[in-house]
Amino acid sequence: MLIGHEGYLGRGLHAFLSREHAVLGWDKKEDLFTLDAAMLARHNIELLINLSVTADRQSRVFQAGAPTDEINVGGARHLAKILKGSDIAWIQMSTREVLGPVYGPKDIRKTKVGYRPRFLVDEEYPYAPQNFYGKSKIVAEFVSESHPRSIVIRLTTCYTDFDHPGGNWVVSLIRAAAQGKPVSLTQGGLQFRDPLHSDDLGRLMLALHENKAFGERIHAGGGRRNMISLLEFVRLANPRVKIEKAPGGDYGFAFDIGKANRLTGWEPALLVREKIPVLVENIRRGVTQPVSPPR
Repeated sequence: MLIGHEGYLGRGLHAFLSREHAVLGWDKKEDLFTLDAAMLARHNIELLINLSVTADRQSRVFQAGAPTDEINVGGARHLAKILKGSDIAWIQMSTREVLGPVYGPKDIRKTKVGYRPRFLVDEEYPYAPQNFYGKSKIVAEFVSESHPRSIVIRLTTCYTDFDHPGGNWVVSLIRAAAQGKPVSLTQGGLQFRDPLHSDDLGRLMLALHENKAFGERIHAGGGRRNMISLLEFVRLANPRVKIEKAPGGDYGFAFDIGKANRLTGWEPALLVREKIPVLVENIRRGVTQPVSPPR
């Protein structure tokens, strides 16, 4: 079962997982809180992936009862309740924002293609959330621990091949570049990211499930081969795009994915630099999901 299958990441994961597995999608119209143990049993669910999220990044304090609390924390509590006593595995998705900002000017070096980190962020890095969203995802992580067959996966940046009205910065930058619009970048676009393709995330999920890596927190990123500055990313999408400088910004973020590799042998197979032309074409054409082959 994939909760949140209509979202940006959800559509990419649903397309990948459906290639070899029967996937039951569940989104806003189905309502997470209508799920019960009987429904899971009827559909013989073996693995439940929770992508449902509401992200309030404006408030720095926790707001009990607000949508971000109700969905992120309340949703996790509901899943813990209906999964209690079952053998169903649960993957709870989390975010780098539980850690807050990590890199400062002394933690990076400047190269010809942008900033690069002097270290990568592993699972031992302490919590330091700076907003309500990050705080809510920490609580959800702890709630998921109550189910003995749970795994937490934290993401930095994940992307798909497709356009989506609710897409992340990948979609926003590609869309602007493809349309020839000026792109505003803080730090001159030198900050780094480690984008992970949704197919590689799907492979990791299946590997963690197969290896019964329950009780673990896993950092999932694209690895060193996929590290890229925002400026390089935009230039690959459109070499002629106009860059406008914006104030503020971070120095970058990238996960150490060594733990996932040690536990399962997994490593990302897809390269973001090779995927950018695919993204440009699909976003230019407004392709939001794979086209089913004719029967």
